[in-house]
Amino acid sequence: MPLKDLDTLRRSDLVKRIVSVSFDGIGNSYRLKIRVELKNSWLMDLWEHKTPELRRYSYHVFYGGKMIVRWDNAPHFKNIATFPHHKHEGNKIKESSDMTVNLALRELRKMVKITT
Repeated sequence: MPLKDLDTLRRSDLVKRIVSVSFDGIGNSYRLKIRVELKNSWLMDLWEHKTPELRRYSYHVFYGGKMIVRWDNAPHFKNIATFPHHKHEGNKIKESSDMTVNLALRELRKMVKITT
């Protein structure tokens, strides 16, 4: 669904501009990388690698080289109840659902209201 994700970002009131898009796919497999600038000057790198058997993702939000938040499903925090899905906030690892572009934007909307 890479095109659907791109359309979601284009329509979002949080996104100032899409900085770059990289897509490579064949059949039911693809790699997608998108960088967007949010209206509050934060940047978000979206990365997704999908095959018929597996989906890996990362939504990394940062500003001035400092991570704000990152959601991913790298399988390295087995003690988290939502394994492999988790969220990085500062030095803390928290539970998270299986993230999508829509869910990440929904969470960011709450965070932007808090910080602005």
